[in-house]
Amino acid sequence: MTQPSVSHSIKMFEKHCGTGLFVRDNRGVQLTEAGRQLYDEVRVGFRRLEQRLEAISGRGTQYITFAASTSLAAHWLAPQLYDFQAEHPDIRIKVVATDRDIDPDHEVDVTVWVRPRDFDRGNSWFVCDEIIFRVCSPAYLLSHPAPQAVDDLVHHQLIGCLSQAHGLVRVGRACRWRCERDQANIVFNDSQLTLQAALAGEGIALGWSLTAQQLVKNRLLVRPLPTEIKTERAFFLLASDDVSKNKRCKILVDWFLAQSEELRL
Repeated sequence: MTQPSVSHSIKMFEKHCGTGLFVRDNRGVQLTEAGRQLYDEVRVGFRRLEQRLEAISGRGTQYITFAASTSLAAHWLAPQLYDFQAEHPDIRIKVVATDRDIDPDHEVDVTVWVRPRDFDRGNSWFVCDEIIFRVCSPAYLLSHPAPQAVDDLVHHQLIGCLSQAHGLVRVGRACRWRCERDQANIVFNDSQLTLQAALAGEGIALGWSLTAQQLVKNRLLVRPLPTEIKTERAFFLLASDDVSKNKRCKILVDWFLAQSEELRL
């Protein structure tokens, strides 16, 4: 297929969608926000199609599929799955990174949702309360005076996240806590990028109790202020209906709950 044909096909598809999917800049061709959302959906769809083809054909390795947000997958699951597989070499894990809630079914075995604290559903387990606090790298505090109070943050580099904005505005108003997004020097559209910027020493970001657990525990990130918000929501682990029949999946669920136990103390 020639380049003009590809460009024409893209224009026709964007016309069909009613919005631009790509933008050209000095770095080349980038996805727009609408394009990124469509890519995420299509990527998950193709993964599911691939998994279904493997299942009905009887070929391919049998995996336990864990759907998780990009930040949870990168900063909680990935650093610990190596130890899990060392203990359970016969269990293969496939991590599907998505920032959309996916219902556990015959294609996704385990996932994590954030729901009101009284959430009740079969094959679901309370993991921990949703607690929000500020985080930064130790290196950032070495090169900047540590804030002594919330008002001191106006003198610091703040890192915001658009995908967290709606929930943060809600709890911020309830707790009289200002939304970092409105004052941030840098704003990302993904929580994983926000944490990555904090790890790189770019400033102070917001951390969530579960997703930042390992980063804080290993002192890759620190809390420059003790201030925190405990919302009315919580993290829940969910599994597909056949978890009781699937010994491998039950082992993964028990391991996840054991690794996050300190957050429930």
